[in-house]
Amino acid sequence: MSKKKASMHAILSTMSTLFTFSVLAGLAVASDPPIAIQETALLPAAQAILDSVQDGNGVAFRSVAKLDLPKLEADLKPLVATLPSGTDGLRLGPTAVCYVLHRLFMRTSAWLVKGLNPQGMSWNKTSPLKAVLFAKMPQGIRQLVEEKLAGPGLTLRETAIVAALFRHFVHQEASELLRKVYSLRGLPLGGGMGTNKTEVAVEMFTSSFIMGRRPAVMTRSAMRSDLRSMPKTYPAWPFVRASLRKVMKEQFEETHAMSAAQKGPDFFAAARVAHEVTDRMGFWQQPACGGLKDTLVKMEDRDTGRVRLASFYGKSLHEGTWQFSESESYLRQLGALDESNPSNPRVIIPNYMYGASNCIPTTEHISVCCANECEAITQRLEAAVACSEAPPETIAAIVTSLPSSTVPENRTLSALMLYRLNSIAASHSGVVPLHGRLFAQWLHHAYPRECPYPHVAGTTHPQDTDDWLKNTGLDYTASAADMARRAGSDPQLWKRPSAASRPLESAPWSYDEELFVPGKGTGLPEGWMVLHGAVYAASAAIVAFGIMLLRTSKGARRSAAMALETQASKLYQV
Repeated sequence: MSKKKASMHAILSTMSTLFTFSVLAGLAVASDPPIAIQETALLPAAQAILDSVQDGNGVAFRSVAKLDLPKLEADLKPLVATLPSGTDGLRLGPTAVCYVLHRLFMRTSAWLVKGLNPQGMSWNKTSPLKAVLFAKMPQGIRQLVEEKLAGPGLTLRETAIVAALFRHFVHQEASELLRKVYSLRGLPLGGGMGTNKTEVAVEMFTSSFIMGRRPAVMTRSAMRSDLRSMPKTYPAWPFVRASLRKVMKEQFEETHAMSAAQKGPDFFAAARVAHEVTDRMGFWQQPACGGLKDTLVKMEDRDTGRVRLASFYGKSLHEGTWQFSESESYLRQLGALDESNPSNPRVIIPNYMYGASNCIPTTEHISVCCANECEAITQRLEAAVACSEAPPETIAAIVTSLPSSTVPENRTLSALMLYRLNSIAASHSGVVPLHGRLFAQWLHHAYPRECPYPHVAGTTHPQDTDDWLKNTGLDYTASAADMARRAGSDPQLWKRPSAASRPLESAPWSYDEELFVPGKGTGLPEGWMVLHGAVYAASAAIVAFGIMLLRTSKGARRSAAMALETQASKLYQV
């Protein structure tokens, strides 16, 4: 490298660091209401770097941030408020940042951002620095975020900035893909070709986005084929297309009103729609996701949130439902297979619904999944508690009033559910941590069709179908022979399982704990696993049962005693 180039490189690196320091530090001390980047807080050199971070349609990131930051900060604030205090009660470490960003993107866009998800491992192995999108950030930002995460951690506002940058680069990829569509169709970026041609271009972008096309290698024939095949290859297409046309109508009418002399929307108007596609796709496809869930619930094994593998494969083998064709080995690593009774494996409905095989790997950085219904439940629960932990009776009162799409409001929790909730509190000084595996397991039992079963860290390794093939060399689908071994060859017999011949099987319960984001003063690393076993389970059970006896009526005490007595004859004991 020449001295001139080396000098320029050093100047740019310094300017980049000044920029990030100004943005991150300046925002951290801003007034309490969420506000955008302060104009006067930036040095001229930092301003130049900030304006150099642009998305694919030429709009500076600064302008985008003014729109995104207040909303992102408002979305993050209630969740962060329920996390255990960090080093000073205000900052988040790598695991906490990764945890809240993962949940933020799943909650607001149904995005599974690669690198934010622990993929079956404990949360202490995660960091936003491992996200592929993080590598796209300017060097100065990456360096400062790394330093802050290694030291005091990120503030709420700094975490929101990282989220805004992640979203910004996803939008940038969408703009690049749309630009490729324009290029292959020979369309002018300045508009003037009429609204109909723009709408077709945006639909082609959307189908290419769904198929995970990369701009650098996409061809005109693949682009046209993707759009033609959508009704057959993507069941949610009718819902997505209807929503897309509604957004195009709104955006293009607004553009026309702003520039009546222009004949049709330009590329920038179309790019705004493309960004809406990336943000809303998970919710646009929800009717199809809901239909998939309804099909599974109709086959459910007696209110357990599970479907017998025989029924799962029978639906695919004998009725041609192509979605239910994943192999046992793939379902196992996905975390969607309950094999606690090896002679009767069952598919866990929410784990399957939100699993990677039902997500669309739209880019190399994100997959779009079905909207997670459990996030809506936990969001309301966290807002009501507004703390990292709560007494079991407080949580029980809130949950009884919280309905889901399959669970009514104002229900009565069983004695066994109350017993288990108290057992969690018994092992945590009388309170239930909201961000731990045991409470997530309890929520799964409370909402078995909406909240996933949280497997013990290290026992599963969820992968999308492409990664599964690449890493194992195995097809993720089961053969007809494998399905027949479970479902049988009779096209009707699988529909009539002999319930009388099988004992009632509840969902399994284990005492393995994992605190996803431990609090100040625990002396434990993030992702700490609680030791467990017969002694732990017995002691926790004794304490929990004592607490429950004090807090429930005589009728509840009798129910609890009956439940405990009958557990001995059931497959899964407390």
